[in-house]
Formats: sequence, structure tokens, C-alpha cells
Amino acid sequence: MHGRSQTCTVKNGRIRVLCNRCGKKRYLTVPAGLRKKSVRCMCGMSAFYTLNHRAFPRESTCGKALVFLANGRQIPVYLCDSSLGGIGFNVPPQHSRSMATNQDLSIKFRSGSGATVQRKIRVKSMMNNRIGAQFLDGCLPTF
Repeated sequence: MHGRSQTCTVKNGRIRVLCNRCGKKRYLTVPAGLRKKSVRCMCGMSAFYTLNHRAFPRESTCGKALVFLANGRQIPVYLCDSSLGGIGFNVPPQHSRSMATNQDLSIKFRSGSGATVQRKIRVKSMMNNRIGAQFLDGCLPTF
């Protein structure tokens, strides 16, 4: 499988790989910080894997939302993806400096069922205008 990457979910620190040529299955231990791994089978076939360490599957979504800062300011954002543990969204460039890693915020959006949901979040990652945040409250939304 040259030149093509497969996504593999890490469970309990291990991944299951399957050779496309001989069909042999194996389980490999992978370190927590590893994101990509090349694996060579006994038959000589090699494959490149992108490792997914997420506890909950991430689903793509789109829509508008409002983020509320601690000072009461509202920022319009655009939803990108969501999971049971968090949410990803894009911030307009003029508001990107209004947020910082580990900042606690509140986000208000419409769920897939049409209900308006407001959740407390903590910013976990920032890449340009893309924000990844973790839900802080225990209730689970339906997307």
C-alpha cells in the first residue's frame, strides 16, 4: 500500500493492522504521542497509518454559533466538527486574539434536532483561526 495513508484508531495503546497483500492481522503497541506510523509486514508490504487517539469519534458539522467571553462580549463563530467531548470552530480573523488556550468560555448553537444548546467550554488548541474546545459540563448534546 505505497503512497496511501490509512487511519487507525488507537484503543488501549494498541492498533490493529491488516496487510492488504497477505491478509495477516497484527496488534502493535504505540506510544501516546505518536501520530503517524509506518508498518512493514513479514511479506514485505508496507503501509503508512495515521493514528487517531480520540476517546470519542469526531463528526463534521457546519453552522453558526455564538461564543460568550467572560467580559460578556459575543463573538460569532462557524462550527466545523463536534464529538461527545468537545467542539471545533472557526473564528473570524478580527476576533482570533480574543481567545487563548485554557480560557473558559460559553458557546450557544443549534443542535441537529433544532434545539438551542448552550455549553461551557475550555479552549484546548488554537491554530490560526481554528479553535478546538473541550466541553466542561456533563450533559451530552445530540448533533
